[in-house]
Amino acid sequence: MEATTLAKLQTLRTEANSLRDAFDAFAHRLDALITEQTPKDAPPASSDDWKRDDGRLNDQGVAAMEAMFEAGRTVTEIAKEFDITVSAASHRKRIWQAKPAAAR
Repeated sequence: MEATTLAKLQTLRTEANSLRDAFDAFAHRLDALITEQTPKDAPPASSDDWKRDDGRLNDQGVAAMEAMFEAGRTVTEIAKEFDITVSAASHRKRIWQAKPAAAR
């Protein structure tokens, strides 16, 4: 192999390593941003964690939804997160609002 070709290949390897390092740094920053922007009161990813077999919310689901109300989330946002109707989220919010503040 010619010295010129070998030098070009070594340069390409160096550039590829730099790109890999930059991509890794980008991926780590992206992961950190996703973690930072994920609401603490977001429901679990699996509906099995917050819904009963009949599709109604279990105690964990109710607690997660009430935490979202406390955080100021809208019924529309909550309905999307829980894959329920807006009227169901509104009903749950009325129940939550009827509780004394100390019980929330």
